[in-house]
Amino acid sequence: MRILVIGGTQFIGLALVNQLYQMGHEVAVFHRGQSNHTLPDGVITILGDMNHLTDYRAEFAKFAPDVVLHNMVLTENQANQLVDTCKGLVKRVVMTSSMDVYQDFGRVLGLEDSPIQTDILTEESPLRTGRYPRRSMAGDDTNHIFYNYDKIPCEEIILNTPDIQGTVLRLPMVFGERDKQRRLYTWVHLMKKGSHMIFMDETQAMWRSTYGYVENVAQAMALTCVDERASGQIYNIADGIFDTLGMAYKVKAVMKWDGRFAVKLGLPEALRFGAVPQSLQVSSEKIERHLGFVRKISFDEGIARTVAWDLANPLDPLPESLIAIEQAQQQALDEIDLY
Repeated sequence: MRILVIGGTQFIGLALVNQLYQMGHEVAVFHRGQSNHTLPDGVITILGDMNHLTDYRAEFAKFAPDVVLHNMVLTENQANQLVDTCKGLVKRVVMTSSMDVYQDFGRVLGLEDSPIQTDILTEESPLRTGRYPRRSMAGDDTNHIFYNYDKIPCEEIILNTPDIQGTVLRLPMVFGERDKQRRLYTWVHLMKKGSHMIFMDETQAMWRSTYGYVENVAQAMALTCVDERASGQIYNIADGIFDTLGMAYKVKAVMKWDGRFAVKLGLPEALRFGAVPQSLQVSSEKIERHLGFVRKISFDEGIARTVAWDLANPLDPLPESLIAIEQAQQQALDEIDLY
């Protein structure tokens, strides 16, 4: 098959391109040309700005894709440009979305006035009633990407455009090599430093979320590209559900760290959870049952690979947020030593 990937040079997108290439498919990647990551030999590169996607329709037509996967649809405008570009060019369009569409995520941000619930979410679970969940991060800047960020209307456009067979993939908290968010790095850094005690807010320690190792997520994404049964479907993609303390213990095992975790309330501000204690527990049973998805990499192996990459690629300089955490950890330790 011929597959066009929009946004395929970093982290999840690059892992997807590598998966498709290894499967023997012809792949073209549309990107800005600002990444230093190397694409596999034979992958076609088309340079451009995804905010003006329709301008590149003629170049896409030369590649003649069977499927287009857009990894970076963030706003309604981008979703509309995607379907306008694809009409008459390709029938199957795959869009990566997020579990932040669910009502439970709205509760995490304090945007939903409804009771906390503990159910495992499926693709049919209630979505947020409020829109633009990250607009507060943009302030009054209407040009800021988070001002109009919302995956819910994007999903609706992809799934309801005539002559487009859309597929929506709701991704979890993805970790792995080349992750800019460095989801495990705080623990790796503190353990490597030789901290003998790591403090964790009690609410955060118990907070449960849905995670996915990048190679497994990319594998599921590739499967939906090449399997026509995915047309018109929404799939959650995930490896498993874990509380924060459980994830920290997995890092501890890989690091062979001999310290201990101290779970407390009333920690310094930089160590407080700062969100509503609504967990994000999402099931990926549908894609397993419907498309036969089976993960190639165990979750613990994914943790080990990520930790190894974090150790090999230390952050220098440390971000201010991590410096604040270091200082708060020391403050909490000093308060214990006083007694």
